[in-house]
Amino acid sequence: MEAWQARTLELASEQELPPYSHNNFTPEFIRDVVKLSSLSAGPVLAKERLQKRGIPLVILAHLPQTYLDGACFKSPSGRPVIGMTLRHDRLDNFWFTLAHELAHIYLHLENGDVAFFDDTGPGASRTCNPQEIEANDLAASLLIPEETWNREKHNIISKREIVAFADQLGISAAIVAGRLRWEANNYNNFDELLGHKAVRKLFTDEN
Repeated sequence: MEAWQARTLELASEQELPPYSHNNFTPEFIRDVVKLSSLSAGPVLAKERLQKRGIPLVILAHLPQTYLDGACFKSPSGRPVIGMTLRHDRLDNFWFTLAHELAHIYLHLENGDVAFFDDTGPGASRTCNPQEIEANDLAASLLIPEETWNREKHNIISKREIVAFADQLGISAAIVAGRLRWEANNYNNFDELLGHKAVRKLFTDEN
């Protein structure tokens, strides 16, 4: 993990970015990033949007037996850095992992010299760690507003309804399908909506 982090920091340092200001990093900004999920090139556009705010996003494959999806930590200069492995190469996992790391930056990264290494798979996402619970909850609400989700989720039972609900919110249907699968603890449903192998190909120039 330390080797992966060191390489991520090295690649982040090669990105020429403006200064980062935590005062300009808000939930509203994260929601704007999430809205890019509605576009086919959304992951790349999200990276560009973060770079404009001074946050490098590095795509770097995980090392064997690390089971790592995403991480965030500070660079030596104090700039937040996000690393993602695309281990699952699915749109639903990409957007939840990204929102989760952004939630850590907003909630926790300013509170000392901390680092977060996250497995955002089905079992690992049901954590007892308070900071991880906070990041999961904020990420979920930034992806889909909680009030809207609680009101509408019982009416979303078909592929057509998932797509319509996602269009209403201006987000990817993969995010809605992934949330339904997680809450039902049933990972066989709506597989065709998850965006399998739709992310890595967008980052062919990444290390």
